[in-house]
Amino acid sequence: MHGYAQLSDELRIHYAALGRGRPLIFIPGWTMTLEAFSRNLSPLSQRFRAIAYDPRSQGRSSRLECGNHYTQHGQDLADFIRELGLEEVVLLGWSTGALAAYAYFEQFGCANVSAFVGIDMSPRPVKDSESDWGIDLRENVRRMQAGVTAPDHSAMVRMMASHGFLIEPAAEEFVAEIVSRSLATAPHIAALLLADGNLCDYSQVARDVAAQVPVLQIVSERASASAANWIEANTPTAELHALGAHMMFWEYPEEFNGVVSGFLNTHLPA
Repeated sequence: MHGYAQLSDELRIHYAALGRGRPLIFIPGWTMTLEAFSRNLSPLSQRFRAIAYDPRSQGRSSRLECGNHYTQHGQDLADFIRELGLEEVVLLGWSTGALAAYAYFEQFGCANVSAFVGIDMSPRPVKDSESDWGIDLRENVRRMQAGVTAPDHSAMVRMMASHGFLIEPAAEEFVAEIVSRSLATAPHIAALLLADGNLCDYSQVARDVAAQVPVLQIVSERASASAANWIEANTPTAELHALGAHMMFWEYPEEFNGVVSGFLNTHLPA
């Protein structure tokens, strides 16, 4: 079921929801849309109420000139949860969607959250050294940022989707769809979101969350060693599962859905 949640006079959020039970809220990453989770919502809806949405200025949600940063995305998430009357939610944040989840936790705490699943994103995206868990070193992130300030960000998104989202080089049909979704976000807004995400450091928030609710980090195989080191040092109660590349939930949906279900069955029994 697709619908819209009117969060304010200016902001209408597009979402999809399937099933009944405890709400699972999937948060897509930078410039992405809820269709990214097309292989996850239906299977998980057999036990849960599986929900995904387009954040502000992404997909079919309102495109606004203000509030295009992750602190506001966290506020929007709180407003979305309240508008739909959701309780004891599980947040699943993919890529910068995890930053939106951390921004929610920072502002509203864990009182209405049963568990958190981070999907391939460090609480601090910019790495100080090659061995850190994150997107890339500062200089490389700066180059990525420059690519978004071009007339459009399609070339950079095409490169990312072709070589970074999946284990094997992606088929042209997949790449074209990812680029099309990304281009729904205006280039200057995409640049603002990327710049803000690169400045985030939610390390302490992540520690606080892991001390209060069950946490699962599903990371790409490439990030498994650095993520394991960070988790052991900072959030040792969190669970870790390495799978595929950045979009493992689409590439290996059966394993991904099984890992999420198993985690929730263990920590949140019916």
